[in-house]
Amino acid sequence: MATELENENILTIDHMALQDVPGLGPKTAKMLIEEGIDTPRKLMEASMIELENAGLTRPAAKKLRSNIAEMFPELYPNYEPEIDLEDIEGIGPTTARSLREKGMSIGLLETTPVKELEERYGLTANAAMRYQTFIVETIRGGLFTTGLEVLERMQQSETFTFGAETLDKLTFVEELGNGGIRRGETYEFFGSFRSGKSQICHQLAVTVQLPPEMGGLGKKAIYIDTEGTFSPSRIVQIANRFRDKGWGKDVNDVLRDVLYARAKNSDNQQVAVIKLLEFLGKHPDEYGIVIVDSVTAHFRAEYAGRGTLAERQQILNAHLNSLHRLADTYNVAVVVTNQVQANPAQFFGDPTTAVGGNIMGHWAGTRFYLRKSKGEKRVIKVFDSPVLPESEAVFEITGQGIQSSE
Repeated sequence: MATELENENILTIDHMALQDVPGLGPKTAKMLIEEGIDTPRKLMEASMIELENAGLTRPAAKKLRSNIAEMFPELYPNYEPEIDLEDIEGIGPTTARSLREKGMSIGLLETTPVKELEERYGLTANAAMRYQTFIVETIRGGLFTTGLEVLERMQQSETFTFGAETLDKLTFVEELGNGGIRRGETYEFFGSFRSGKSQICHQLAVTVQLPPEMGGLGKKAIYIDTEGTFSPSRIVQIANRFRDKGWGKDVNDVLRDVLYARAKNSDNQQVAVIKLLEFLGKHPDEYGIVIVDSVTAHFRAEYAGRGTLAERQQILNAHLNSLHRLADTYNVAVVVTNQVQANPAQFFGDPTTAVGGNIMGHWAGTRFYLRKSKGEKRVIKVFDSPVLPESEAVFEITGQGIQSSE
């Protein structure tokens, strides 16, 4: 519960005139108010792009935020100014502005290969390597860390619910204290037709939007549809189920917060992900999940002839690497579905194997195998994971989404 002093500060920051913020004059305050940034709290919560659009320079915006944090230390005890491209040694305001116009951010600069920084963003190899070294050594604190620090970071990472208790229990990690889908990690769901892959994707596009008290993140979703299986009506059905449990978000707003792209060939699919690498840099922390349903369908169809397998795998590998960079750069969960095929070399047990071979097999942090059971029941198995044992759970596909089943 908030202390009496914190409640007093909340009341003050929400009713304090912008002109009373040290360093903020009447003219600048008027510009901000016209853009809807009319309290110190809103100034703290607005994105840097919004503040720039309101007429503030980045250095001025960071200074104002620091002043507000000093005035209300109880509300912002761990405040640290945002790090911008200009803070990297060797990058001036003009270069930073040019890079930002192309979608560049600190995170993307860190994770983009030097060759791509040369070809796509016009940096020299020496400059790109110098900037990346500065980010790693000065901003991130060095290349190496300890296992304990990694554990502590993972314990602090956010997760959101599947919306089905059996699936949340299946993914629960005792050492981390939570289950569900984790931000910054990659997941693959593979299985045959009607095994529930797209159903899970639709549900995750809704549950990521739930407020934290209902197991969500309060974030938006991105959905890349390669097979034409996306269903807005299904999103509405699932959203209504959670509205019946007290969620106040309007279903039209739920749909608005699913950014959708229909990729009709593998080239469309690759371009969509490349654009997301730049798009998410302009919308920091707005999105919690990127879904690709399915990641292999176009590659499988377009590279079907003899002699094309090596080319397909090379291009698929580059595409998967871009998806991994989304997770690493922007701390979003990346979820893909994958088709399956029969393995003629499998004489015993289930002959089903995921499409994509070792390239696909090594990509996801956690892989789930889905199969049909009786009626609308489905079985989901942890097929491969560095933190989860091989175990199974049962869920049911209902009129309001996937739900737990015995």
